[in-house]
Amino acid sequence: MPLVLPDSPSPLQRSKHPAKQMSGTNAASHRPSKSSLPPHPPRRLALSLTTPLASLALLLLAAAAVFLYSQTAVRSYESIGAAPPLFSPMVESIDGLRAIWELPAAAPARAVLFVAHGCRCRPENFWPPSPRCPGCVGLPEDVAITARALRRRFAVLAVASAGECWSLGWEVNAAKRTIRSWAAKNGLEGHPVVALGASSGGYFVSKLAAKMSLAAVVIMIAEGAFGGSAGAPPMIYPPAMFIHMPKDRRRAALVERNSKMLMKNGVEVRELRSLEVPLTPTLLSDRISGLDRRLSERIWTAFKEEGFVDEKGYMKEDGRATPWKDALVKSGLGEEVSPWVDHIQEELNLAYGYHEMTSLHADEMFNWIEGHLS
Repeated sequence: MPLVLPDSPSPLQRSKHPAKQMSGTNAASHRPSKSSLPPHPPRRLALSLTTPLASLALLLLAAAAVFLYSQTAVRSYESIGAAPPLFSPMVESIDGLRAIWELPAAAPARAVLFVAHGCRCRPENFWPPSPRCPGCVGLPEDVAITARALRRRFAVLAVASAGECWSLGWEVNAAKRTIRSWAAKNGLEGHPVVALGASSGGYFVSKLAAKMSLAAVVIMIAEGAFGGSAGAPPMIYPPAMFIHMPKDRRRAALVERNSKMLMKNGVEVRELRSLEVPLTPTLLSDRISGLDRRLSERIWTAFKEEGFVDEKGYMKEDGRATPWKDALVKSGLGEEVSPWVDHIQEELNLAYGYHEMTSLHADEMFNWIEGHLS
């Protein structure tokens, strides 16, 4: 039965942060911010260090932190109940696309997980630094998803978008070809393929699901791209999971609309809502591998003193709108937190619960996915 599509949605506008438009669709950035950021280099805290000696000290500190991060990843995943994966990814160009991928070490892969990053993000966010990927960043929520996937015997593949955000035209077909050629090269032909994308990546995988056979699709912090100028889904569409943050009320309404449309046309739909979480003294050290407990507690204390959290520990504003970097410099923590700025930013966004990659529901998500593998 063909899908009955709703009218094309109006441009997405966030209630507090302006949405960045994708080429070919309207989509919010994974990390919306006031300033324009380059698509690939990670952001770092601007510190008032002008002397050569101070700059050298900062570089040595950053290098030591990256080494510590790569050496202590196992601890982090044990703390969240996940067996530590090998984290030995391959970085290569596949059909002209920059790709990072890894096969499960414990046993042969049972399925493939394709992950699509958000605007101004990159595949390097899904793996921690390692000898094979020294340029990997390893953002905590992204890496936690990779860890769960590898532990559950999924081969994980991520490719970089051509621009800051994904387009919904030629890149969809390019990703389809890349997944197929990569699977053939690595003996994974015939394995079920699942696609997961966040924000811009969520729109992207919703379109990819219309172009290739998927066992399931996970659309995170996005309502998906259905109908309008982007084109209509085919008669057959895979089971779809929406993971969103209901504090973003406009997007929540669009998720509800598209969920009803899909279900009306016989598509199985599952919805998970990710709510805000309180910022505790150890939340950052619990979720960011390599960031020690004492530093986490000092950051939390600075946040309390600056009034960034309420009496129950919840963030008063989105992490992107909170001047926390300046506050930590003022508190004398600038050098110590400099290697962890992107990681802390992700966790503050997650704690506020408006628009961020989340692994809080990873086990429930993978349980659902595994129920659709054949």
